Amino acid sequence: METIFSVLTKAALTMLTAVFTSLSHNWAALLIAILMACAIKVYINNQKLTQFLLRKSKVSVLGAVLLGTFTPFCACGTTAVVLGMLSTTLPWGPVMAFLTSSPLMSPNGFVLIAGMISLRFAVALTIASLVIGLGSGFLTLLIEKKTNYLTSQNRFVNHEKPADSCTCSESKSAKDIPVHEMPVSAAAVPFRMSSCGYSGNICASLEDTELGITQSRVFAFITKWKIDSFFRTLWSLGFRTILLNFVLFIAIGSLINLLVPNTIIQALFGGDHIWSVPLASVIGLPLYVTTESATPIIQSILQSGASEGSMLAFIITGSATSAWVIAGLNTFMRKRAILLYVGFVLAGGILAGYLYNVILALSH
Repeated sequence: METIFSVLTKAALTMLTAVFTSLSHNWAALLIAILMACAIKVYINNQKLTQFLLRKSKVSVLGAVLLGTFTPFCACGTTAVVLGMLSTTLPWGPVMAFLTSSPLMSPNGFVLIAGMISLRFAVALTIASLVIGLGSGFLTLLIEKKTNYLTSQNRFVNHEKPADSCTCSESKSAKDIPVHEMPVSAAAVPFRMSSCGYSGNICASLEDTELGITQSRVFAFITKWKIDSFFRTLWSLGFRTILLNFVLFIAIGSLINLLVPNTIIQALFGGDHIWSVPLASVIGLPLYVTTESATPIIQSILQSGASEGSMLAFIITGSATSAWVIAGLNTFMRKRAILLYVGFVLAGGILAGYLYNVILALSH
C-alpha cells in the first residue's frame, strides 16, 4: 500500500512540476495564442469570409485552403462552414480542401508551436496543411469529374438548406440601427445576445429591449467593439478550452516521460525506423486532439527521442480525425466521402512525416 501511495505521490508531483515549469517558460506564447484565437473568433465573420473566398469557382479550392489554414475554427464553426458549402452548388473539391486543411494549423497554433517546439516545426506543419489541402482538393475535383465515386455522397442533396445555428427574427437588427435613430425604449438596454459557430455574429432584436433608460456611451462603446463578447470568449475558449487542455496534455506528457522508458519511445518513433511515421499516423487517427492541446505532449515525446517527422505525422492525423469528428461528418456526408477524407489525411500525414525526416537528415 505504501509503495502504491509513494508512486502516486511521485506521479502527482511530477505532473505539477511539469505544468509549473512549462507555464513559466511558455506563458508568453500561450497568452498570445489565446488572445489571437479569441480576437479572431469575435471580430472575424467566418460566414462572410467564406463567401468572399469561395465566390469564384476557379479559386474555390485555394480559397477553402486559405480559409482553413489561417483561421482557427472550432468544431461548431467548421460544421457551419461545411454545411454552407454542401448546401450550395460548390463541387466536392473545395469542401475536401477545407476539411483536410482547417484542423491542422491556425495563427494561434503557429505561435504556440514555434514558441514551445521550434519555428521549423511550425513552418513544416503550415506547409503540410497547405499542400494536403490543395492536393486533396484538386484530386477530389478530378475524381468527381472522371468518376461517379462521389455521386449522392452529400446527404443534403435535394433537401432544403440546413438551418443556420443562429438566427434573428425578420425585424431589423438592433446593431444595424444607429443609436440616435432608436426609440428611447429600444436604445436603452443591453441586447440579449447569443453566439454561434460563426465568429462574432451576435443576434439582437428590438423586441427584447423593454427597459426605458438612456443608453450610455460606455455601453455603446462595449457594444460597438464587442468587449463583453471578447471577455466571454476569453473565458470559454481561452481559459476553459485552450488553457485547460494545455495543462492536461502537459500532465499526460510528463506521465509518459515518467512511466515509459526513453528506449521504448526511440524504438517506436525514432528516426532510424521506417515504421515510426506510419505508426504515429495510425495512432493519431482515432484520438481527439487539437494543434494547441497536442503541442506539450509532442514536446515531451520529442524530448524522449522521437523523430520530428513521426510527430508531424501524429499531429496531422490527430488534429484532423477522431471518432467524434467522423461521427459528426456522418450527419451530412456519406461513407465513400468520409473514407476519401480519412485516406487523404492519413496519406498526407505519412508523406509529410517521411519528407520532413529526409529534409532534416539532409540539412545535417
